[in-house]
Amino acid sequence: MVGSALSWVEDTVSFRGVIRRSGNSLIATIPPELSQRFLIREGQEYVIMGMSRMTPDFEGALQIYLGFFVVLEKAPKLEMAVEGVDFSVLEKVLKSFGAVEVVQTSSDNGLVKCYALFTAVEKNRVRVQKTVEEVTKILPVVKKEIEARGGVVKSMDVSEVMCENRQVDPAVLAKSQSRLEKNIAWKWEV
Repeated sequence: MVGSALSWVEDTVSFRGVIRRSGNSLIATIPPELSQRFLIREGQEYVIMGMSRMTPDFEGALQIYLGFFVVLEKAPKLEMAVEGVDFSVLEKVLKSFGAVEVVQTSSDNGLVKCYALFTAVEKNRVRVQKTVEEVTKILPVVKKEIEARGGVVKSMDVSEVMCENRQVDPAVLAKSQSRLEKNIAWKWEV
C-alpha cells in the first residue's frame, strides 16, 4: 500500500506542535498551511503509521498517509477519423489547438482514428477550461489544417467526458482555486 520511506520527498513546509489529549486519544493538529497545500478537508480518511530508524540513535516518526490524489474533470473530447496523414501529424495539429492529450485508437488501411482531450488540469499547471462549444467552433479550422497537410477528414465528433488524473500535486490546484470551475473535483483515495 505505501512505498518505502526512502522514496518519499519531504515537503518544504514543516511545523512544530504539541500533542494534546481528547478523551482517551492523543491529537496532533494539522496547521492551515499544510491543509491548504494538500487540500485536506474535515472528515477525510487517512492511515497513520509508526516509523523508526537507527542513525545510530533511535528516531521515531508518525506518517499520516493521505493516499492517492485524484482529480476528476469534465472535459471536451474530440474523436476523429482521418485518411492521408499519420498520427504524428494529427497529434501536432490537435495540440496546437489546445489538446492536452491525443491518443491513437486505431490505424487501418490508411485510416487513422484518434481522440483528443481538452483538459484544464495538467501535472504542473491549470489552464483556462475549454467548453464543448469552444472545441466545436474550432472544428472547421482543425479540418482545414489537416487538409493543408494532405489529410482527408472522414469524421469529427465532440462530446463531454469525465477524465481522471492521478499525477497532479494538490498544491497546483490550491494555488489556482480562483480559476477552477464546477467541472473540476478532487479527492484523496486511501
